[in-house]
Amino acid sequence: MTASPTRAHAHPAGVDLDHTAYAVHDALAWARRLRSELGAVPVVGETLAEFRYLQLRVGDDEGGATLELLEPAGPGFLTRFLERHGEGPHHLTFTVPDLREAVGRVRDLGLKVVGESYGDPVWQEAFVVPDSVHATVVQLAQTEGDLPDEPGWWAPAVDAPLGAPARLGATHLGSTDLAATQRLFGDALGAGVEPTPDGLVLRWPSGSVVVRRSDRPGVTGMALAGGPPGGVAIGAARIGPVG
Repeated sequence: MTASPTRAHAHPAGVDLDHTAYAVHDALAWARRLRSELGAVPVVGETLAEFRYLQLRVGDDEGGATLELLEPAGPGFLTRFLERHGEGPHHLTFTVPDLREAVGRVRDLGLKVVGESYGDPVWQEAFVVPDSVHATVVQLAQTEGDLPDEPGWWAPAVDAPLGAPARLGATHLGSTDLAATQRLFGDALGAGVEPTPDGLVLRWPSGSVVVRRSDRPGVTGMALAGGPPGGVAIGAARIGPVG
């Protein structure tokens, strides 16, 4: 892809990796399993028009990360995704201090942004359309209030036995073009970038992404310390040892 001419932007500050989201058929069943096997703690969930979501923290005092489960609540984008791809990674979410500015930086790279929503100060969002480089939706969100914190449909998840806490680590991502990866995640989304022999490590205050050059782009899983031997697979992605 040829990038469009860019405007001058200061290097962005205040961007953070919030969570990695997975599309599943039954979020409650997955939440109970992740609680039993990884010690995952439900944090927030909600039912919307087309889907419901549940975020879980997988970690301990030494660290961890947040994972989101997405389940269809009616026909829409998520049912189409599951029909086409089956269960597995759906998107990466980054919080940004100024959504309009972040959208401008991404569009300056020649990337397509859709679903812009600025009407609700509690949660404004936009989505970077998957391309041939990363094959992954990137959600940009600006939030200035509290999300729902009372258990609703997901309350039974906390009744599952609580396993020993594991620690969720870096998300692993395949990229067909490391220079484009650095432009998006480093230049536009403020990651600290560390080159490796076969890719990049991207770091934000609350999480990191390990990128490897690959002809098969997309999220391949997340690193995990502890948990069952071999980890847990959600579709083709693995939470655990990641090759």
